[in-house]
Amino acid sequence: MPISFDCPHCGTHMKVLDRYAGQTGPCAVCAKTITIPGDPMATADMGHSRVGTRRSAEDNSGVALGTLIGILGGSIACFSVIFLAMVLIFRVAIPAANQMRTDSLNRASLAKIERIVQALNAYHDQHGSYPPAYFTDDKGKPTHSWRVMILPQLDRNDLYQQYNFDEPWNSPANVEVTTRMPDVYRSEIDNSPGSTSTNFAAVVGKRTMFPHEKSTTRSQAIDDHDTILMVVEIHGLGFDWTDPAENYDVDSPQGTMVIDNNRYSTTGNKSMLTGNMGVMSEDTYHVDENTSITLLQSMATRSGSEDIGYEMDLLEQP
Repeated sequence: MPISFDCPHCGTHMKVLDRYAGQTGPCAVCAKTITIPGDPMATADMGHSRVGTRRSAEDNSGVALGTLIGILGGSIACFSVIFLAMVLIFRVAIPAANQMRTDSLNRASLAKIERIVQALNAYHDQHGSYPPAYFTDDKGKPTHSWRVMILPQLDRNDLYQQYNFDEPWNSPANVEVTTRMPDVYRSEIDNSPGSTSTNFAAVVGKRTMFPHEKSTTRSQAIDDHDTILMVVEIHGLGFDWTDPAENYDVDSPQGTMVIDNNRYSTTGNKSMLTGNMGVMSEDTYHVDENTSITLLQSMATRSGSEDIGYEMDLLEQP
């Protein structure tokens, strides 16, 4: 901006640019030496200030842009971590948790199967034979289940005493007993209050330890007791535990011993097995879908003389 001043010698009023402040020279009118008023350092500082302001604005703009880029980069990195965490949860953590729960359910089922087979052996020790899969009336109609017969061996003599063997299993009096199912018969996936359904079944067939309405003895078990199937767990909605007609019949067209290890399967097909089973020696096994059907059919017989010891050693025990 211009500087206004008067010549100290002739009084002439003059205007010069501020960059000449502090300089000395002749007056344009009287030619005498004058010094232009003003502080050259202040003027320089003002110039530098303007330049500095422009640079500061530019620098601040650069900082703001850098900060924005940093924030965006950090957000992208954060979302990437969250995404990877979600992938791990759905692909690893949840399946692992489900498998742990399934393994726990299977162990609980195997413990119950072991207790049931122990009761069957105790029944044999007391009566000299195993109970038949079911008792029949004069017309050959199934009336009572083996599950009722071993109640005393399961420490439920109270229910056994209340059961009326002179009436069929589904008579009004016996239905009252049905509503009080022992916990050992309750399937692990059944959380229904007051449920009377079980999924534990005897392996029934002409060559098994439960040839339908006939009893068997240990002496009739020619095969190794470690290989003879007694009790299995069936998929589906289950059936009344006192129902004499409900068992796993290997002689039926559906008795192909198909394994489905998915405990949460919605199938209602009672020919499917969970893979949990107990043998005559009271050992229990959890077998997978890859288990040979031929092996399972050989295990179902009591006197087939099959050489399956090596294959049995490969089966999974709890």
